[in-house]
Amino acid sequence: MLQQTTVNTVQNKLKSYLKIFPNFKSYKNIKMNILLNSWSGLGYYNRVENLFKTIKIINSKYNSELPNNKTDLLNLPGVGEYTSSAIMAIGFNKKAFPIDVNVRRLLSRLVNNSLKDREIEDIFDTALHKRMNYRNFAESMMDYSSLVCKKKIPLCGNCIFNNFCKSAFKDFKKINNKKILKKNVNFYIIENNKTICFIKNPNFQFYKKFLHLPSNLDKEFLSKLNTEKKVNYRSFNYSITNNLFKVKVYFIEHSKIYDDNYIWIKRKNLKSTALPTLFKKILF
Repeated sequence: MLQQTTVNTVQNKLKSYLKIFPNFKSYKNIKMNILLNSWSGLGYYNRVENLFKTIKIINSKYNSELPNNKTDLLNLPGVGEYTSSAIMAIGFNKKAFPIDVNVRRLLSRLVNNSLKDREIEDIFDTALHKRMNYRNFAESMMDYSSLVCKKKIPLCGNCIFNNFCKSAFKDFKKINNKKILKKNVNFYIIENNKTICFIKNPNFQFYKKFLHLPSNLDKEFLSKLNTEKKVNYRSFNYSITNNLFKVKVYFIEHSKIYDDNYIWIKRKNLKSTALPTLFKKILF
């Protein structure tokens, strides 16, 4: 969950998620849409697909127990160098050094030179040659680097390394190279007798694993509708990664369209349906 998602967002989701899935065995016999519904709101839904694949392997190959060596962890879908190191150090208190963007920034500033993860690991390995609590060290480095050595305004005056840090008290001006892409998109609530129409294979590029409300990008679908009867429903701005969408929503009452690519869901069942936050914002 913490891959590409803020701690606060994960904290708000984790309790409710763990009530449904307290251990690996609890995932047995579940379908992907149930997992997607539980994950909704965390974004980057390709991680759910990797989680789904990984848990099947853990339940079948490792007797529902997480592997405690890096080689096996790295063979699991969605588990890379950082995640495997974090699991080894924090989960099993074994020698491993998870290097995230904050830790990388702290070490690079100390020497005033861009360091690769392998170089940082070598530094830690040399400095910490004696057996120690790797869990505490990993968590301390993550917390200290994120809370003190901040990206935009580091707290150099409070930093215990400021006497020898080669970047101490430098002016780190706010630099934002992230280009925001502004786009317009229209979504349609197509309703018939308190059922809503969704598309299984939409042209909107995000949330591919979910059902979608039809959009103006689904031209083939729209050609089957009389859009002249559409009613303005609502409009708002919505951000997805570096895309800022100006969303317009229209309501259309229409007879049911029957096609393998469309599905009609009763309004009363929408809250139990796996939907991304964008569509929840539109419908609720």
